[in-house]
Amino acid sequence: QIQIHRELKSQSIIAASLRIASTPDGNFIIHFSPPMMLSPPYYLLLALLLSLCNDIASAFCPSNDVMSSSRPRFSPLSMAASNDISSKIRYLGSGDEAIIRPGVVLVAPAHEYDHFLMKSAVFVYAIGLDENEDIVIRGVIIDHPTAFTISEMSPNVMGSLSDNLMFRGGRSGADSAMLLHSAGGDDGHVKGTGEMIGSSGIYEGGVVSAMEAADAGLANPDQFKFFFNYMQFRENELDDMFKGVVDDDGKLDEWVSLEVPPEYVLDSDVERGEMWSKLRNTIREIRQG
Repeated sequence: QIQIHRELKSQSIIAASLRIASTPDGNFIIHFSPPMMLSPPYYLLLALLLSLCNDIASAFCPSNDVMSSSRPRFSPLSMAASNDISSKIRYLGSGDEAIIRPGVVLVAPAHEYDHFLMKSAVFVYAIGLDENEDIVIRGVIIDHPTAFTISEMSPNVMGSLSDNLMFRGGRSGADSAMLLHSAGGDDGHVKGTGEMIGSSGIYEGGVVSAMEAADAGLANPDQFKFFFNYMQFRENELDDMFKGVVDDDGKLDEWVSLEVPPEYVLDSDVERGEMWSKLRNTIREIRQG
């Protein structure tokens, strides 16, 4: 089995640590303080458009790992500092040897054909127990942007953060959004976020404090990223996912676990599968020595 590292402070970790509330029908809703619920008409429109866009992208997306784009981008990851940032990536194994814990990024193999997981990089933000005491792993896909800003989907977000794109975190979850950022902690300007997620340098929540910090110039809007829904896995599902497949060249292609700088997770200037491609190339370089 894969190595799942977790810290269980109580049997009710889903309610206590993840700040996730259960609904009468058995679903979970991730809450901000105050709650940021997407209005039903926008939620339905978003779901339909994202499904259509994903089908189109899947049909025309190139099969090779290296993807190109015709539009220039000038995000921090495309500057000269990118090499220094990429040097901080840590390889945590693949397949059955992969280490999975909060704060890691799981990189899909080329053979993954799941509608959401194909060409994806998933940031694991929580591991805990559900109401049946089964292990649950939750993460968000970090390179699946939508065509909508957070303010278009939730009028509660205003000011400097209102133009931040909403990313499709996965298939699970109710009509809610979550915020990840790198401005928390004792030295950060965003309060009410709790502990760092693993050793990732990333925190969850604190949207009101985040808006105040961004508007005051104490934090850069690029430090914040909004997600719609999430991916959820049980331990046996990950066991099946991480088995790997032998490709046409006779090489075993498996899911890989990495520790990456927070800039990779929070980069909002990426197209579908672009961070996956970047990390796949990095994995290849690591394996080649």
